[in-house]
Amino acid sequence: MNESGLVGLPVGSAVDAIVDRGDGDRDPDTVREALDPVTEDGVVTREAVDDTVSDTSKLVATAETRVELAGIAHEDATTAAAPVADIDIVAARLETYDDRLAAVDARAADLSDGLRTPVERLDDPGAVYELAVELREVAATAQNVAREADELSFDLEAFESWLASPNRRYDELAEDIDLVSESLEELSAAADALPASETPAPDWADATMRAHVLALLATDLRAEVADLRTWADREGDPFRAELADRVAATEREARALVETLSEHGEPAWHDRFGSDLAAFERDLSAFASPVDWDRVREALEEHRTAAFD
Repeated sequence: MNESGLVGLPVGSAVDAIVDRGDGDRDPDTVREALDPVTEDGVVTREAVDDTVSDTSKLVATAETRVELAGIAHEDATTAAAPVADIDIVAARLETYDDRLAAVDARAADLSDGLRTPVERLDDPGAVYELAVELREVAATAQNVAREADELSFDLEAFESWLASPNRRYDELAEDIDLVSESLEELSAAADALPASETPAPDWADATMRAHVLALLATDLRAEVADLRTWADREGDPFRAELADRVAATEREARALVETLSEHGEPAWHDRFGSDLAAFERDLSAFASPVDWDRVREALEEHRTAAFD
């Protein structure tokens, strides 16, 4: 039996035909799952194939529409940000949205090409399985693109609200300060527990890396305060001066924790992890405000893996 006779076969027989073809290590359950969209009442049918192509085409069209809407939202947000686009915290956000739109645009452009290949297989009865697999991949990609475009549209709308409301900007900064303060409190407690730790050297190195990250975050908050003050002065809005005081206090606490961890680390701990910590500090020193926190998290994980593995 060969795949050219799949149309009209019960799905069980179709699965056996594909598995028995022997041109790949195909698991029967995986094959059955791939064939599911092109089966109807347990039989592989031409009508089910056509319906799946139609459904996938609609998913692609929906994804393309969502990307177009994200493009419109991006244009609106860029226009709204134009008067303050020279301020770093605004420019950094705009750059991030530019990159996200470019990425989702590129994925949407690839969808039509991805759909073209299975459509070209429609007249080939020997390619039903390959067609089904490709349609499933295109459908999954289209759904992901639509979701990413929707998330981008939502974030751009939130960005516009942030641009329009000083109070929202200050409230979000206050929330960030709270998060850093809570993290410092937790890390300080962990540092106090080091002498009783079962693995004090790795715990000390981990706490030190995290303390350096919090110090960088506090420095980044200080830069954000400066940008928000510049923005407020430019537009004649009142600035919440207490936020600057809280950030300054948070930065002092973070630096003090870094110094405490460094001073109280046992000589053996420094011998074991000193070079790893120095390398991590060098990497962090390359980050300028506004900090790309995704890259900082990646750097932290890379250095933790290198140190503790």
